[in-house]
Amino acid sequence: MAIFDDLTEQEIKQNKAIRGYIVRALAKGSNNSLLVRHITNALLADNLITVPDISKQLSYLADGGYIEFTDKRVTAYTAYRKDAVIQLTKAGVDLVEGTTDDPGVDV
Repeated sequence: MAIFDDLTEQEIKQNKAIRGYIVRALAKGSNNSLLVRHITNALLADNLITVPDISKQLSYLADGGYIEFTDKRVTAYTAYRKDAVIQLTKAGVDLVEGTTDDPGVDV
């Protein structure tokens, strides 16, 4: 098991919280989808992030099969700039409902 310093532990907890926030927000959105800017603005308003870059968290969720971009040309790293829409997949819904578990997402 790896030993992390306090700063790394804090960053890990924050990333898990942001990922959980994203999937919970999507679950409340119309057809389980929202604009990336809407999610980013909400995260900024709740002081969970200080800059509108959630690309690492979106990449984690997309790689896990929990979210997908409605425009196939969009990636986690271009989603904010292209004002993309993301939506929960079946696996994402299962994660929100507690049917499955991912230790990297605090739902």
